[in-house]
Amino acid sequence: MAQALGWLLLLLFCSSAPSFLWRQPHGSYSSNRMHPSRAGSFRQKLDHFSKISSRLWPQRYFINDAFYKPGGPVFLRIGGSRTVYESWISINNTWVTYAERVGALLLLLEHRFYGHSQPTGDLSTPSLHYLSSRQALADIANFRTQIAEKMGLTENKWVAFGCSYAGSLAAWSRIKHPELFAAAVGSSAPIKAKANFYEYLEVVQRSLATHNRKCFQAVKEAFGEVRKMLRSRKYHSKLEYDFRLCKPMKFYSAMDKAFFLELLVFPLKSAVQNNRNEKNYKGEQLSFSMDELCVMMADISLGSPYYRYIRITHLLFKHEYSRCFPAHYREKLEVLLDSSIDHHNPTTDRQLFYQSCTEFGFFQTTDSKKQTFTGLPLSYFVQQCSDFFGPKFNHDSLNTGVISTNAYYGGLNVTGSKIIFPNGSFDPWHPLGITKGISKDLPAVFIKGAVHCADMYEQKNTDSAELIQAREKIFRILQKWLKQ
Repeated sequence: MAQALGWLLLLLFCSSAPSFLWRQPHGSYSSNRMHPSRAGSFRQKLDHFSKISSRLWPQRYFINDAFYKPGGPVFLRIGGSRTVYESWISINNTWVTYAERVGALLLLLEHRFYGHSQPTGDLSTPSLHYLSSRQALADIANFRTQIAEKMGLTENKWVAFGCSYAGSLAAWSRIKHPELFAAAVGSSAPIKAKANFYEYLEVVQRSLATHNRKCFQAVKEAFGEVRKMLRSRKYHSKLEYDFRLCKPMKFYSAMDKAFFLELLVFPLKSAVQNNRNEKNYKGEQLSFSMDELCVMMADISLGSPYYRYIRITHLLFKHEYSRCFPAHYREKLEVLLDSSIDHHNPTTDRQLFYQSCTEFGFFQTTDSKKQTFTGLPLSYFVQQCSDFFGPKFNHDSLNTGVISTNAYYGGLNVTGSKIIFPNGSFDPWHPLGITKGISKDLPAVFIKGAVHCADMYEQKNTDSAELIQAREKIFRILQKWLKQ
């Protein structure tokens, strides 16, 4: 169950996340034409804003000089809320192909508290006090300054790259430290913090309907059936049987029902946001592309749309349970209350939620009449902030954190120059990003039909003409700025 929760929580940022990049296995060097990259450990300050503390910790990074030409630019990829892998800097992802074309040095920096860059040894609430975007920006600036001096790169032009939350950090690095970074590319970057991010599910619905109208109608019918059954107790035993729930629904609390609905929405969110067929090392299904999801939703041999959607959830979550589906809130609570660190397989769930509760919100609620989903009000997520981190983390502290974040970074009122903002029209995160150019030096590249961080992918033959053209447009802008 922990793995399913991890994937669900990745969507708070992703990551994520650029999860389509993050989940590549170690040593994945298909189409690699470069020398092996090297790993390093950078002695970083724990608290950049304390005049008293001098505590240091080892921050992980990678370097690849296969394309570097003396005097060329330095491309710094920010890891964001993921474990970073050597493959990010060694296979032909877009930013790597850019480096080859301009003779750039490649650097990849892991974010504090994510992956193997763990400053305090645990994820307790007091330790997570040191997890914030402001501390991360200070990490980036300190790393850039010291590495430049150590490697003789002080006169080179540095460019910050990032995807999703890391894209925000890339943009903010250029805004806050224009003397350190000559330019930035913030792919699918949510620039505005928002507690009640109800627009996310609106875009999920709109993107799926644009992709396949009949598929969306089937999904809508399936969710309508679930909603009707949840309202009437006489249908609860049928829901228990169909979804193979571990606990009788008559014992479900309001939080249990909300978590059940959150899990049901997850396959749609991952299909629309990432649009990729993902499997783990065992070959078990982790997510579907929109086409694959719609093929199943059109399969009348599976019965009504309600039964077709049950099939999707069983395929997606079957490796997380054997005899029954533990879709109740206690399961999530156990995962998020765990403050230990598995150094062999670091998780991100608790850290992601902490940053949501303290800085960004980004809670993907159903508090909108423009979408078909239900049962996920903002109060459901705020309650989790209190449950996971303590009663001081509540609605007031969330609003204070979001207001502070937007005041510090400027929200959508971006200032500065030489920042590119790529976004995809299908990406549910784009309402919080820059989709229209602000000025010649603050351009937006809005890509029709593209999903989250699509411009950062390794190029494929199946890529749309719009996506291919967008990647080239980003490169031409960067190339122009680097020559100035």
